[in-house]
Amino acid sequence: MTTAPGRLTSRNWFPKASAGLVLGLTLSLALMGILGLISHVDGQPRAVGSQFLMWLIVPVWTGILGTCFLFQSGWRAWGMLGLANAVLWAIYMGVRSMVS
Repeated sequence: MTTAPGRLTSRNWFPKASAGLVLGLTLSLALMGILGLISHVDGQPRAVGSQFLMWLIVPVWTGILGTCFLFQSGWRAWGMLGLANAVLWAIYMGVRSMVS
């Protein structure tokens, strides 16, 4: 049974899930790092801002993991999430160099 090229299927779930798990975590860490730099959170473990950013990683990561199944293939999920990681980590490095 073949499917139309633009149709979403449950095939290739393992590459999509692994992309969401691995690259989703690094993507959520980059987002929280950027938010931490912009909001001037100093990383004190008992500070409210640090706790907020620490616990916000989990919903962002699960959101990325949930949406990674919308990609048409596992390769596309790895490519797009990898590109998003490269962009966000470059933004993080740029913001970090301007802040400090």
